[in-house]
Amino acid sequence: MKFILLILTLSAGLLLTACTDAKQTRCMPVVVAYPTWSANQLPLESIPWHKFTHITLTFALPNAYGSLQTTDVDKIIGPIVKAAHEKNKKVFISIGGAVGYGDAFQKIAADKERLKLFTQNVKAYVAANHIDGVDIDWEYWTKQAAHKQGGNDPVESRLLVELLAALRAELPKDITLTTDIFAGYWYGEQYLPEIQEHVDYLALMAYDFTGAWESSPVKHHADYSTFKNSIDFFVDRGFKKEKLLVGFPAYGIEFIGGKNTQINKDYAHKQIVEKIKQQQGNINSGKIGNLYFETPELVKKKAQYILNQQLAGTFLFELTQDTLDNDTSLLSASNQVISPNFCATQ
Repeated sequence: MKFILLILTLSAGLLLTACTDAKQTRCMPVVVAYPTWSANQLPLESIPWHKFTHITLTFALPNAYGSLQTTDVDKIIGPIVKAAHEKNKKVFISIGGAVGYGDAFQKIAADKERLKLFTQNVKAYVAANHIDGVDIDWEYWTKQAAHKQGGNDPVESRLLVELLAALRAELPKDITLTTDIFAGYWYGEQYLPEIQEHVDYLALMAYDFTGAWESSPVKHHADYSTFKNSIDFFVDRGFKKEKLLVGFPAYGIEFIGGKNTQINKDYAHKQIVEKIKQQQGNINSGKIGNLYFETPELVKKKAQYILNQQLAGTFLFELTQDTLDNDTSLLSASNQVISPNFCATQ
């Protein structure tokens, strides 16, 4: 009887240990995107610097011949870098974006001279502006965009590997290099495990999994199960957990008429918060009518999963869409689990 009781006690202890949430004990990057097109919505003096470790300016645009188009970023980069460094924060520049710039990346990576010029131009821009890191956001894939097919293009996916390898070789070792990835069989197969050999972090865009296409379910585009499946998708393919930064979306999607086949409407989190206040609703409901959105409660749950799974850290897309009120802010909710304070001296 004593032996049975001992076994039951040990089993209960093991079960309790397995169910206990991890506590943060190390520096984990808390990265926020700061878009040039909405910088006026959150001016420099209003940025909540204490809530993150890195700020990524989006976007510099690649030219197919190897140059960079930085006009919009140039308008804000100087003051941002100065303020960030005074507060011991790091600044990244994101190159690319969702609208067609994968085509330019292809042409650059497929030509040795263009690739050399591109990496030199990136290196020069980083040095001239005292930037701490570079992010490559190659989202536009020809197979998906032009041919409406999911899966891997063996030629184009290899070009991303070569682009990142060339950049890593050209940039100083103390410059962080990251790249953005989408999970799932439609886009996710384009990202080869080799890319992680050349980058410090992989920014997993764990959102936009529902929308205006016929097979899409009508629900939140970044719910908890999809979030976990996104992580599993890459871990199962040999991607290292310690390189995964997982993203939270600071916007919701309204399915017009409750259908997935019409043009949907995006709402910034701060707009959603105002709607909830007007209707005296619950910020953690996740749904108003046909509008589905990220909530502070869900973000905390996701952050805890990231911590439990020993992933690298988090990022928010994007900062100007969040609220500054700690009770409703998604970033504040994330900070309750994964705090930038562990990185204060870095």
